[in-house]
Amino acid sequence: MKAPAHRLIRIGNNAPAELLDLSPVVAEAVAVSVGSGAAPPAVVIRRQRPYALLGPRDRRLPRLAEGLAVLKDAGLPVFERISGGSAVILDEGCVSFAVAQPCRDRTLIQHNFAALTEGVRRGLRRLGVQAVFGEAPGSFCPGPFDLMADGRKVAGVAQALRAGFALVSGMVLVTQDPVPVTALLNRFYAAAGGPAALVPDHVAPLSRLLARPVTLDEVEAALVAGFAEVYDLVPASLTSAEWDRAKALKDARRLA
Repeated sequence: MKAPAHRLIRIGNNAPAELLDLSPVVAEAVAVSVGSGAAPPAVVIRRQRPYALLGPRDRRLPRLAEGLAVLKDAGLPVFERISGGSAVILDEGCVSFAVAQPCRDRTLIQHNFAALTEGVRRGLRRLGVQAVFGEAPGSFCPGPFDLMADGRKVAGVAQALRAGFALVSGMVLVTQDPVPVTALLNRFYAAAGGPAALVPDHVAPLSRLLARPVTLDEVEAALVAGFAEVYDLVPASLTSAEWDRAKALKDARRLA
């Protein structure tokens, strides 16, 4: 039996420029509405323009300003993430996902990771990828609930649990090359005074894992189909309150 209906909010590559600009904070804006009861649960599947996302530990680096300058020089706006984890770079080689549901029980962290990524794992199976939870040694933003296939990370996953909501979000690596991404993050950490010891060895985009061209449209469609097996999806747009909240969060979360 499927779970209750969820809004399906999509930000595709043909989305208005203003919405693409808000992409880094849309999931959080939606989650706040879900947590307050102002809107139903939601699945967000989105594209984005390139940007960097830093975690709470990154904010405490001793030379953060110097590290931010490295990312800024690379042409990346930088935002602070609502969830845990560390620095990542999202770009046109990724498809991002998020699921926001009401939750006030902080003991459900592991349950939320498993339940709210079910649609992602089903979507990946449609592409021929059997993904399991695991941590890629030495990878950027490592975590035990990243999605691994053949010993390599294909999707990063994080969770925020607060204000009445659980937000499980992440990105599926489609064509993003982990080698230059890892090198840039190492330069960021070296400048910011953190450990610059990341390696790309255990990270692979779907295009490499499947040894064939994989398009973002293909992955987005697979994710929608995977989530549709789990939830009754109702196509929706941001509410006016979510638009306003996203605009405010864009300024509040922007670091550089």
